[in-house]
Amino acid sequence: MDDLSKLGAFALLGDADPVPQSLFLTHPEQAKTLMLLYEVSRELTSILDREELLRRVAERVKKIVNYHVFSVMLWNEQAQLLESAFAMRYEDSIPVRLRLPLHQGLTGTAAGERRILRVNDVTEDPRYIRCETGVEARSELVVPLLIQDRLIGVLDLESTEPHAFTPEHERMLSTLGSYIAIALENARLYEEARENERRLRSDLDTAREIQRQLLPTGAREVPGLDLAAGYVPARELGGDFYDFLPYGQGRLGFALGDVSGKGAAAALYGSLAIGTIREIVVDHARDPAYMLALLNRRLNGARLDARFIALLFAIYDAPTRKLTLANAGAPYPLLVRDGQVQEIRLEGVPLGLFPEVKYDEMTVDLRPGDVVLFASDGILESENAGQEEFGSERLTSLLSAISPGDSAQRITELVLAATDGHSGAGIAPHDDRTLVVLRVTEEASSDFSKLPIIY
Repeated sequence: MDDLSKLGAFALLGDADPVPQSLFLTHPEQAKTLMLLYEVSRELTSILDREELLRRVAERVKKIVNYHVFSVMLWNEQAQLLESAFAMRYEDSIPVRLRLPLHQGLTGTAAGERRILRVNDVTEDPRYIRCETGVEARSELVVPLLIQDRLIGVLDLESTEPHAFTPEHERMLSTLGSYIAIALENARLYEEARENERRLRSDLDTAREIQRQLLPTGAREVPGLDLAAGYVPARELGGDFYDFLPYGQGRLGFALGDVSGKGAAAALYGSLAIGTIREIVVDHARDPAYMLALLNRRLNGARLDARFIALLFAIYDAPTRKLTLANAGAPYPLLVRDGQVQEIRLEGVPLGLFPEVKYDEMTVDLRPGDVVLFASDGILESENAGQEEFGSERLTSLLSAISPGDSAQRITELVLAATDGHSGAGIAPHDDRTLVVLRVTEEASSDFSKLPIIY
């Protein structure tokens, strides 16, 4: 066969074009070889599973070069060793566990010198290291697998016949070797990406569970108060949060916050806010306006650029049925009384934007049957396929229709189900949905001397 180097114009580079038909007329044998190389390279670079890739390489190389043992060793950069990755004797996979440094044995020499080694009789070459393959090798062809000059591994062919490999085999495998190297690197990067994704998924699952456990389920020993919360993050981790806080005998504090942004950063900032609120309450269980001002100074001192929190803070006093509130940029709470829904209009600057902010507060006298709903903007802004928001009108209609026997938990479930129904199946939420529902009940003879128990 003519020297294939004369056909350099048809060398395969990247996603090469098929072999020109005219070449089959002028150089039929070379054209068949190039066509086979073209087909093999196209096939190999599309396989991302390493085990399948190496098996397919072994099958396809067999069509080009006859061998008795086929093996691939991959370069471990960290260990600075070539390590067996795959071996096949005739048509059966065989276990081979070999680790070699560069310049040791024929494979280490080929890898270290970045050049093909063709040995006509290994029994006459002192560099030869015999492996337990079940085959008495006589000749060997080692092809370093390179991407530019970066070592990926080596392709090693052995034959029981001396002089089994030719210069022509060298040239063909040299061409194919670059594609095998790329295919192996693609497979490695794909597996690395999959492993990173698995690790990230595991980390997110753990973080989500930690975040879930930070949020309380409810509170008891608050006479005359039925309480429930709902929390549905838009992603694995949410930027919304809520908390219930013991505020003395017969008194319970509430916080509902919405961190700007989404994802892990927002979730961590929300966790920081929860921890800070709990710390402040231990030493400074003061009125809501004071609490927001102090919390704002603490969060502003953290100096997290472009992060702020919209937050409602309220205290319910069970003996007097008074609800005292302060608002730092959150949606207005809603009071449901006798089938009528009204906003508790109270405004304020979100936390973390300015170092010194004063907040207003308001006290609402509640009575049995009243329902108060605190909700993040994700409730009102839930969108359907037509980008139409759920909106205050739908929420008001739903709340005005609740019955006196509906519990706080039932009301929470109704609101979340309504937003789900509005968005429709298959519509990914664009924001977290969080709400806290307070329902005042009649307590004829109550003991207000106990501290609330958060669970």
